[in-house]
Amino acid sequence: MTERDIQETPVFKPSRILCPIDFSDLSRLALKYAAAGARVFGSSLVVFHAQRFEMPAYFTRGQVADLTRQHRAEQERAREFLRLQIRKVLGVQATQLPVRLEVADAHPVDAVLSAAKRHRADLIVLGTHGRGGSKRLWLGSVAESVIRQAGVPVFVARQKQHEFIDTNDAHAVPAVATILCPVNFSEAARAGLEHAASLAQQFGARLVTACIIERGDARGITETQRELASWLSKGRGTECEVRMVARRGRSAASEIVSLAGQVKADLVVLGAQPRSLLQTWLWGDTTEFVLRHAPAPVLVVPR
Repeated sequence: MTERDIQETPVFKPSRILCPIDFSDLSRLALKYAAAGARVFGSSLVVFHAQRFEMPAYFTRGQVADLTRQHRAEQERAREFLRLQIRKVLGVQATQLPVRLEVADAHPVDAVLSAAKRHRADLIVLGTHGRGGSKRLWLGSVAESVIRQAGVPVFVARQKQHEFIDTNDAHAVPAVATILCPVNFSEAARAGLEHAASLAQQFGARLVTACIIERGDARGITETQRELASWLSKGRGTECEVRMVARRGRSAASEIVSLAGQVKADLVVLGAQPRSLLQTWLWGDTTEFVLRHAPAPVLVVPR
């Protein structure tokens, strides 16, 4: 393990952040992170709520008209509730940041993707449930769908962080002191490393970059460390403190989750290679596993 500086890494500085919320504790946690990013990056922030409303097919024309009027009134109430939630979660920050709020009548995935395009979002920040049962279905149907289709980095906050952030305390601010970025020397991993190094620079954080040597890989620890050092020396743009880790493990995904806990990572950055939904359903992948089990938020960077 060694420490060194990354030099000249491209700067990741999103100018427009989209934060979809559903008024849950997890979405309020995501809002905390979105506000922290907006403050550090100097970004504009769109806080977004979507709820699909469907008119019953058996309603008469008069009932449809009445229900439509009620629905419009409910949307206005939802907008006001969204405004109050932002003030409650962010406190004075809500007036100090350029925050815009929107309410949409659409399926959450479609609404988020449409809003991301409309606002030309550079980063999407959302909260998601963890593992098991219906929670896994929600993760698959919303967060993973957004990650696979958005085409921009997606920051995912879960409920099991190594240090709890009180979402009801308007003064509580997320800390980003250590960033973990696993690499496997692919182009997707390079994109992830560039984003991780840039974030480490802007947040003044330490970057832990790791390569897991899985079963069947003939490379040794020393050889892997040399290759990792070569990769780091080719960065461009900023400087940050770096710790390199090379280790053997049966599963890269489980080793990443374990290492995130050991180094007390405040953020895990993954460069993701797009895969089909069928492949993920049948075999799963590292990104999906880390999203479900990491003890810290995960930033997924598309290749």
